[in-house]
Amino acid sequence: LMHAATMVTSGIYLIVRSNVLYEIVRVSDYKIIAGLSSPDLVALTGAVTAVYAGLIAFTQFDIKKVLAYSTVSQLGFMIAAAGMGAYVAAMFHLVTHAFFKALLFMSAGSVIHGMEHGEHDLHEQGHHHHAPNEHDHFDPQDMRYMGNLKKHMPITFIVYVIGALALSGIFPLAGFWSKDEILLHAGANNFTLVNILLTIAAFCTAFYMGRQLKMVFFGKERHEATKHAHESSPLMTRPLMVLAVLAIIGGAVINLPFFSGIAAEEAGMGEGEASAETMSEAETPAHSVAGNPIHFTGANLWLEHYLEPSLQSFELTDEGIVEMPHTPPVLDLKVAGLSTALAVVALVTSFFFVYGKTPQKATDKDPIFKIPVIFSTMAMLPLNTLYMKVFRNGFNRFADFAAHTLDWKVWHDGFHEGILRRAFIAVANFLNDVVDRKVVDGGMVLGTGRFIRGASNVLKQIQSGYVRNYALSLFLGVVALIVYFVFLV
Repeated sequence: LMHAATMVTSGIYLIVRSNVLYEIVRVSDYKIIAGLSSPDLVALTGAVTAVYAGLIAFTQFDIKKVLAYSTVSQLGFMIAAAGMGAYVAAMFHLVTHAFFKALLFMSAGSVIHGMEHGEHDLHEQGHHHHAPNEHDHFDPQDMRYMGNLKKHMPITFIVYVIGALALSGIFPLAGFWSKDEILLHAGANNFTLVNILLTIAAFCTAFYMGRQLKMVFFGKERHEATKHAHESSPLMTRPLMVLAVLAIIGGAVINLPFFSGIAAEEAGMGEGEASAETMSEAETPAHSVAGNPIHFTGANLWLEHYLEPSLQSFELTDEGIVEMPHTPPVLDLKVAGLSTALAVVALVTSFFFVYGKTPQKATDKDPIFKIPVIFSTMAMLPLNTLYMKVFRNGFNRFADFAAHTLDWKVWHDGFHEGILRRAFIAVANFLNDVVDRKVVDGGMVLGTGRFIRGASNVLKQIQSGYVRNYALSLFLGVVALIVYFVFLV
C-alpha cells in the first residue's frame, strides 16, 4: 500500500538530483524541436501525463485503480515541476503526495477489508436471496458494488474525505500548497501550455475523486455484502488518523513563517537578516507576474535550505554562467483562488450533478457515460484507440513473434539444436572415438599392455631350460667383455 506514495516517486528524486544537467542544458539555450529544450519537453511530457492519467481515472471502477491512475497523474505534476526548474516545488509535492496518497490507499484497503468481511458475514448468516449472478461476480474492490459505506464505516469515511480533498487541492490541506506552487511557477515563467494542461489535470483530479466518494460512501448499497460491511479495527484506523492529520497540516506547516528562524539559524544568520533577504528576493518582478502575491517570510525556506546542497540554479550573464540563489515561494491569490475554485467546481459537478443520483444496482450504467461529450471523449481516448488497439496488440504480436519465431525457431531450434547441439555431439564423438578409444585406450592403456606382453615374450626365451644354452650365453658374455676391454678401452 505504500508503493504509490514512496517507491514510484524515486524517479522524481533522481530527476531532481540530476538538476545540474537540466540547468546546463537550459542555460546553453540548445533547442531540440519546435524551439523547445529537453527540460521543456520534460515539463510538457509531465503535463500531458497528468491530464492523460486523470482522464483514464474517469473510467475506472476498481477503487485502487482510480488511485493508481491518480498517482500517475500526480507524478506528471512532479515531472512537469522538475522540467520547469521548480525542483523545490517538485520535492514539496512529493512529500505532500506521500501524506494524502498513503492515506487514500490505506483507506481503500480498509474499505476492501470491510467489504470482504461483509461478504463473509453474508455467507455465515445464510443470506442467499440475492439477484441472479450478483453474488457470483462480487468484487470487493469494485465501486459499483459499494454505496452508503459512510453509514457502515464512519471513521474510514472521514479520513477518506480528508485524503480526497487534499488530493483535489482544497485549501488549506496539504495538496493545495504544493500544487499551487507548481501552477504558480508555470504561470510566472511563461510555461503557458504546461500551465493550461496542469490546470485541466487539477480539475480532472477533483472530478474523479468526487465520483469515487459518491460511488463508495453515498447512495444506496448495491450489494447485500455492502449492507454487512463494518468498520475496520483500531489497528487499521489509528494509522489512518495520523496520516489524516498530516494530510491536513502537512503542507501548511512547511509554509509556516515559524521555520524562518530555524532556517536562518542553520544558515548562520539572524532572523532579521533572513527576513530582509527573503523579502528582497521575493519582491523581484519574476514573482509578480501571476497576480497578487502574498509573501510568507521563510516560506519553504527550511525546505530549500535542506535541499540547497543538491540543487543548483544557473543563469547565463555577460560574465558567463553564474549560480543564482533560489527565490522563496509566494502565495498568489489569483492562482490559489483559481485552482481552488476549479477543484470545488469539479467536486460539486461530479458529486451533485453527474452523480447526483447514484446507480441503484451494480449493473446500472455509469452516469458519466450518459453524457454524450464525455462518452465521445472516452471513446476517442488513446487508451482505447492508440494503446489498446496499437500498442497492446502490437506488443502481443511482437511477443508472439519473439516467443515462437525468435526463441523457438531461431534461438532454440536453429542455434541450440542446429549449432550448439551438433557441435557438442561432434566434439563428443571425436573425444570418444579418437581421443578416448584410439589414443587413451588403444595407444596408452592397450599399447602399454601389448608392449609389456611383447617384451616379456622376448625375455622369456632366455629361460629355455637347456644347460648348453646357458653355457653359450656365458661364453658369449665373456667374449663380449674381452672385445670391450681389448679393442674399445
